[in-house]
Amino acid sequence: MAQICFYGGVGRIGSTKVCVEQDGWRALFDLGLLVPDQHQLLQPSLRLRPGSELATRLRLGEVPRIPYLYRAGALGGLDLEGGSDGRTALFISHCHIDHMGLVGWVDSGVPIYASPESVRLVQALETAGLGLEGGAPEVRSMDEDEVVEVGPMRVERIAVDHDVPGASGYLVSTDQGVVAYSGDMRLHGRHPERTMRFASRAAGAAALVVEGTTLSGDPAHAPVSEASVDLAYDKVLEETPGLVLQTLYSRDIERILAFTEIARAHGRQVLWPERPARLLAAYGVPGVRALDDEAVADARSSPASFAVQVAVTELDRLLALPLGPGSIFVHANGEPLGPFHQPGWDLLQGWLRHLHVPWYSLGTGGHLSPADLDLFVGLVAPSALYPVHTADPYRLAPPPGTRRVLPEYGRRYPVGLRGPSISTPPASARSDDAPKRATVCVDLDSTLADTSHRHHMVLPGDQRDGTDWVAYSLACEEDKPIEGACQLVRILSRDHRIVVLSRRDEASRELTSRWLLRHRVPFDELILGGVDGAPADPREFKVHHLRALLGRGERIVLAVDDLPGLDVAVAGAGLDVPVLRVQPPYFPGT
Repeated sequence: MAQICFYGGVGRIGSTKVCVEQDGWRALFDLGLLVPDQHQLLQPSLRLRPGSELATRLRLGEVPRIPYLYRAGALGGLDLEGGSDGRTALFISHCHIDHMGLVGWVDSGVPIYASPESVRLVQALETAGLGLEGGAPEVRSMDEDEVVEVGPMRVERIAVDHDVPGASGYLVSTDQGVVAYSGDMRLHGRHPERTMRFASRAAGAAALVVEGTTLSGDPAHAPVSEASVDLAYDKVLEETPGLVLQTLYSRDIERILAFTEIARAHGRQVLWPERPARLLAAYGVPGVRALDDEAVADARSSPASFAVQVAVTELDRLLALPLGPGSIFVHANGEPLGPFHQPGWDLLQGWLRHLHVPWYSLGTGGHLSPADLDLFVGLVAPSALYPVHTADPYRLAPPPGTRRVLPEYGRRYPVGLRGPSISTPPASARSDDAPKRATVCVDLDSTLADTSHRHHMVLPGDQRDGTDWVAYSLACEEDKPIEGACQLVRILSRDHRIVVLSRRDEASRELTSRWLLRHRVPFDELILGGVDGAPADPREFKVHHLRALLGRGERIVLAVDDLPGLDVAVAGAGLDVPVLRVQPPYFPGT
């Protein structure tokens, strides 16, 4: 039976490693270095003895102990099977260090596959003297739509769009269905059609392992397109009379080529520090000029003719350049990435303040926005959804019919794992392989959703029963979220089944589902009013459904509701369910 196992990217951004196993064969996807935070024992400033790096990382738990993967001689005497057993293959999604930084330690008997562009970039890194820790791996080129057989499994590569050349997703055909692995991708880049094609090819997969990098951010924030970034850079060059300093990510080849052409149109040449200059030249970028002494002298004599890439390790170079009024610094997703990623951020800011150079940020990320992530997952509509490469996987709400699983490190999940549909969730449909989670029941109107804008639709006093409740329910699309309650549900959904229980009319089901997805409120089941002979009284309605849920075997540990007196009604009905009352801001003192 085919299984999925997660060795990285679980509950954090980066270091992704996903393994699909069947009949003793292993298809491993990505082998990234752990991106260190302030709590990690291995920091960039710590220099490990050459050749000891893998063993040190294994001993500290920063590298997974996967048998028959690493070179035996690099294990430092650890009790782990090295070499290859001929049953493992490694597939790289793209050339970012958090996805392929450990590939240099892989045994030569383990085949490694990647896109032709990724192979070219790996070779360029080696040629430029910037090769991977552990040595130069042999990476085999895998064309678009090419299929590689790994024992009984078939692995197919599909191109996606990201901010590095050759980004790929993979489809794995197993005896339990297809596993789709996204790698990193976006829809706001130069090639959104690639990501959309992957969604189309992955549609109906038994399991989707998808990156959720942006889930920690503001879901309302929409990323700008690469075309908009180009226009912004063009405007900066138009309005800057002096020298332009800039930082671009040296592996974002397409943006580098675009910026180079824009700079040339403004009569400027881009100057590169030695290391990225070697990399770009080795990759085949034309006209790369290094920031050597001659280039510095040219920049001093004609600052308006150049744009200079800044290396945070060579800030003393700035003292030789003609900076001050008329100059500008353009940060375009290059290193240092930000204050939360690299200590060089504050150092760079200090140097620019000292030199009186203004800071300007432009750029766009390489990952699906929360809205695009919802769109992508909805298009694939997998049976099971596994969010990885994110610190907040619980914020990815699955579409109807999809079971969301928050993966745990080292745990194996059957590929055919199925769960209840959000629309039709009978307990008998639950897989015996799934853990029996406790249930939290959550109200909707005036608990999760601010309904104040449609209160005028409710007739006053004795006329209330004449209200058009269908129209009232259908007006839900413009509700604002009550963010504190929504965040509570997101947190509870990590370990609990979420049942949204509302008296809204059944006609609003599609609008309600879309609202919950749009505002990132995870749920496993949606129960709306007027079904199962439920009474009209709001308290009796809730008691009725709580009793029904308990009767079918749900273990309800909490009900969250704005309804006054619900706790008394629940207790009076003999139900052992605690009630948490939400006080909406527009009903003070009720």
